[in-house]
Amino acid sequence: MTVALFALLMSNAVMQGGLGGLLPFLRAELSMSHTVESLHITALAAGGLVVSLLSETLRRRLGRTRVLVLAASLGAGGALAVALATNPTMTIAGMTLVGAGMGASLITGQALMVVLHGPRSGRMIGEFNVAYSVGAVLASAVLPVVVVSPLGWRGYAGLQTLLLLAVVVPLILRAARRIDADGPAASVAAAGGGMRRPRMAVVVMGLSVMVEWSYLFWVATYLTDAGGLARHTAAVAVSIMWAVVLLGRVLGSRVILRLGAHRLLVLSLATTLLAFALLTTASGTWAAFVAAAAAGLGAANLYPASIAFVVSSDPTGADRVVARASLLAGTMTILSPVALGALADAVGLARAYAAVPVVAVLAIAAIAVAGPARPSGAPPDQRGRRVAAS
Repeated sequence: MTVALFALLMSNAVMQGGLGGLLPFLRAELSMSHTVESLHITALAAGGLVVSLLSETLRRRLGRTRVLVLAASLGAGGALAVALATNPTMTIAGMTLVGAGMGASLITGQALMVVLHGPRSGRMIGEFNVAYSVGAVLASAVLPVVVVSPLGWRGYAGLQTLLLLAVVVPLILRAARRIDADGPAASVAAAGGGMRRPRMAVVVMGLSVMVEWSYLFWVATYLTDAGGLARHTAAVAVSIMWAVVLLGRVLGSRVILRLGAHRLLVLSLATTLLAFALLTTASGTWAAFVAAAAAGLGAANLYPASIAFVVSSDPTGADRVVARASLLAGTMTILSPVALGALADAVGLARAYAAVPVVAVLAIAAIAVAGPARPSGAPPDQRGRRVAAS
């Protein structure tokens, strides 16, 4: 089942991870404004948000195996809708289904990691989330090749449908015959440290997510519209960005215990400021590639580190604060792209994008106001020192 779960998440990442590079092609063929373009990003978050609200009801009524099949079916149907689209309404509806499929994959997959791996579930959940980055990197690497082939961008969208229905669903059904996917999940407590103003942790999370998706979904459009690059070159830049996101998340998982979530967040946000400077001054292909790499490094740990930061604000209520943080992240992912797209239509993308470093600076200020938290993720020993998580 673990292999099936990893395959499910990686396959669902084809459209979500490749959307940033795909948007310029959709915009060119379907004649979309920046606001309509941004609605595709919002649709992804909306689909995931709806599933997060319904996840417990779905699990009780269907069981985890059927929810996993549903996740694959939603992702496949959404990608097919994009592949067959004749107008933006179809592509937005398709991305809503893709987001719902990804949300169901993440929520149910992480619960199953606890059921399947017990004491090792913490590490396996981390690797499960890295699998998304692997899928996104592979997808963004394939995108520039597929879109210039006879398959075009529609063939790229159809790739997710094929993977989910022909590969992933059979893997899930075969694994379900061997294990009890609906077994009880052990409670996993998160340990962390306090902070002076714990309520500010949620503000930090919201601002950090805004910065994260401003890069992950808008770099390709910025490079084509404001930077004057060809769409194919921008797609290659997005491939580089996602490769660095993967490397950054692997590195972040190794250093967060040593640095603490708050320091990792500050370093990440500072790197996004550097990425903004590089993006706005990039005058050629290689400069754009360097800027995209910096954007990937800065964005890589904004979500995982902000989740750890929120948990450290209330370590005894980890389940509650993580659920609250997930809903907030979905909400901000819905609102911020639309706001940026509408602003871009009003004043131009180059001017509108100047709001991104402002939000990053506000996030750094919010971290300072909240006060430093002790590194989260490992419990203190009897003498109060942090010990490595097993």
